[in-house]
Amino acid sequence: MSERTPFVIYVFALCAFALGFTEFVTIGLVSNISEDLHTSVSQVGTAVTAYALGAVIGAPGLTALATRWPRKRLLLVAMALFTLGNAIVSLSDSLTPMLVARFASGLGHGVFLAVASSVATQLVGRDRAGAAVAVVFGGLTLALALGVPLGTYLGSLFNWPVIFMAVAVSGAIGFLGLLVLMPTDHHDASNQANALDGLKAMFNPRLLAGAGITVLAYAGSFALYTYISPILLHVTQVHESTGSLLMLGYGVMAAIGNVWGGRLTDRKGADYAVMIILVGLAVVLLAIGASAVSVVLMAILIGLLGALTYAAVPALQARVIGLSHEHAPQAPAVASGLNIAGFNGGIALGSILGGIALEITGLVSTAWVGACVVVLGIVWMLFQTVSAKSKRAVVR
Repeated sequence: MSERTPFVIYVFALCAFALGFTEFVTIGLVSNISEDLHTSVSQVGTAVTAYALGAVIGAPGLTALATRWPRKRLLLVAMALFTLGNAIVSLSDSLTPMLVARFASGLGHGVFLAVASSVATQLVGRDRAGAAVAVVFGGLTLALALGVPLGTYLGSLFNWPVIFMAVAVSGAIGFLGLLVLMPTDHHDASNQANALDGLKAMFNPRLLAGAGITVLAYAGSFALYTYISPILLHVTQVHESTGSLLMLGYGVMAAIGNVWGGRLTDRKGADYAVMIILVGLAVVLLAIGASAVSVVLMAILIGLLGALTYAAVPALQARVIGLSHEHAPQAPAVASGLNIAGFNGGIALGSILGGIALEITGLVSTAWVGACVVVLGIVWMLFQTVSAKSKRAVVR
């Protein structure tokens, strides 16, 4: 990103870090919360599901219904909802209000990422859309790398309500940053659209097909990644401390891959970048399936898995936003929201497919299943690319 990048895009990244941190930190605090609320770990685990469900619904659904809202107002409302939700979580003394608050903050998460990534591309222009999205999602990627280990560590120092209140304070800071730094565009294209346009965009076949690539890419990656810890401990047979280092390597490479994916998208185009990344993911998953017993190879391959999984974020997001310019020009944020839902849906689907494979044929089979799902994504991507070229040729 050059010196011309509006500073507000970095405020988006800060907000995205808070969003991602509160999503992942819960995983590291489940035991503490279950003990304090006198409930089971599995019941507290539904707090993770409630947040993800809110994000899946909020990203395309609420964004579509609020199509006529100015983007600044919608971002402020999303961050206010997120901040309030985390404050209520920190004050919860039973599971029910916590789940409701987690769902509400997840709604804010989905809306914010959908709109922020769309606005970021508008602020810098289409030729730098990939890099702009990479900056926004860089905050989310950093939260992935640090959320679980940092949350677990902080949970040993502070009570979990303190951590969620700190997240709420971060959300409030992000809210103020948006209020002060984000320009108000009175000619916002969203004002020319309405909720019906947004809902039509939600069901646009080309946008759904684009988001479908995202679902398959992330389902393939997370079919394995969801179970990477037991694979390292029981198949690769590393010590827990070594496993933690390998997971940190995944996070570091994810941050690097996120930047690389944005630059590749801007240089070569979103279609090219997505295809390269999908092929790389399939190869890495196959290699993990064949090399899971080797510590050295797993260290390299897990890093590559992190890099490619998060290089896909700016490429896939920029691709769907690009499709919206052609097929739903008045609702780019809704298209972005469909893709955010695609990421979350893919993660959920991947964990289910990986769990089924694990139960039937063992831990290593998660890599083979993941590779097969990504190959489906490659085939679908090729079909979409060829179909789009054929339609353009007919028009000419």
